[in-house]
Amino acid sequence: MKRLGWHSMSLSRRVLLLLTLVLVSAAVQISIAQIQNLHVFRPMEENAEQIQTISQFLHETEKAIGTLEEYHWEYGDPDALNENIRNSMEAASDHLSSLKFRDGAVSENTLLLFHAVRTTYPFYVERLDEIRQALENNDKSGASRIYYDTAAPCGQYLAQYSRELLEQTILDSHDEVFSLTSRSKKYNALHLASSLAALLATVVLALWLRSLLVSISQLSKASRNISEGNFDIPDVDDHRQDEMGRLASTFNEMKQSMKGQMDLLREKGEMERKLRIKETEALELQNRVDAGKLQLLRSQIHPHFLFNTLNVISYRAKRENAPETVELLGSLSRFFRYTLGSNDAYVPLSKEVQTIRDFYAIYHARFADRIRMDWHIDPEIELTETMIPSFLIQPLVENAFYHGVAPKEEGGTVSVDIRKAGEELRVSVSDDGVGISPDVIRRLEEHLQQQSPPDEHIGLYNVAARLRLAGEGNRLSIEDRPEGGTTVSIRMPLISAADMSEAEEKA
Repeated sequence: MKRLGWHSMSLSRRVLLLLTLVLVSAAVQISIAQIQNLHVFRPMEENAEQIQTISQFLHETEKAIGTLEEYHWEYGDPDALNENIRNSMEAASDHLSSLKFRDGAVSENTLLLFHAVRTTYPFYVERLDEIRQALENNDKSGASRIYYDTAAPCGQYLAQYSRELLEQTILDSHDEVFSLTSRSKKYNALHLASSLAALLATVVLALWLRSLLVSISQLSKASRNISEGNFDIPDVDDHRQDEMGRLASTFNEMKQSMKGQMDLLREKGEMERKLRIKETEALELQNRVDAGKLQLLRSQIHPHFLFNTLNVISYRAKRENAPETVELLGSLSRFFRYTLGSNDAYVPLSKEVQTIRDFYAIYHARFADRIRMDWHIDPEIELTETMIPSFLIQPLVENAFYHGVAPKEEGGTVSVDIRKAGEELRVSVSDDGVGISPDVIRRLEEHLQQQSPPDEHIGLYNVAARLRLAGEGNRLSIEDRPEGGTTVSIRMPLISAADMSEAEEKA
């Protein structure tokens, strides 16, 4: 291009020419990338996928063979065997059906091995079906005979053919990978040349545009700040009397308008957040209503009638000089009064402790010295001033006696440990009973995370649900004790009666 012709061009034509060079260079790069992907990368990926598919087929086949080798024909679980073999062979069939070898694309040995695998695999599957049919007919000896006579040798041949096919496929891919790598280098050289051309055109374009960008650099910086949500920046200088000044003035007005809109959006977002809080509170209120319905069902046993009856029996026992019966009836009366009459979400810790003592007195009257109970209460804890959700510890103690100690012939001991750790209340209920296996503990902890109650372990679920409702910082954990038995632990913030009163006044 002649210097005179270039300088005689208008600025818009110069920019258009340079943009055309950039676009052409970019189009060339895209074309080279597509060709390279089609003729280099895609064949490499197909080879890798082919090798991976063969490897997965071999893995599933050997997995089925290993399952049969480890199976005990006399006392093994045939359902588990059939399930494992069916899963492995279904996966192997999917992998085998996805294998495609084109004539001329692979060696003759690869095709022969692939044909051997496809021929042997259906025969092996038929033998496995015969084994499954024999096991379903409870013919364990027949199934064993089919395995050792035909299935085992056939499985070994199938695994051997598959391994040889994998090795041969890897060998076949070496030459093709070498050729594709050489071709890729040529495409990379072309790609580099077009990239340099595009870079050169871009640099020239940038130099010509620099004179125009000086006037709008401040505007560009302000635009970036606004795009990042920063509206508290100084106004752009609009002292110029030309189009640039008018553009800056309009930009400042637009910024102020957008800032006002963002303020409105923030206020709306805050209102929506408060609305969501109200909805959450409404949901909690609904939960309390549901809890009230449960309490209403409880109250169908007329509390006053029950308490009056217990008082009459206690009076009779006192007249008949039966102090142990009087004491037991007192424990039962207090326990029922707490269970049927309490509607409080939180109660003093002393009330829960007394309820547990009454419950133990009733249980001890039934099981005598087979059951024992130990208390370990931190002296720093004021039982009457410490608040906890009602019915929190007693279900754990009942669960420990019923599921842990009672099934044990010689009985056992339930220990309750209540202590203060900083601003946290920690409660643990331990027993030296029959214990729980780690698998059962894991399933039990999964059930406790569900929103709907399970069919069993209702007491533990209710405790976990009450902890979740009381706050996110509350935790319940279950551990299997090494010396035997189980420990259920609760961790929750330490709440005093004064804190509860202050929170109620604020509410």
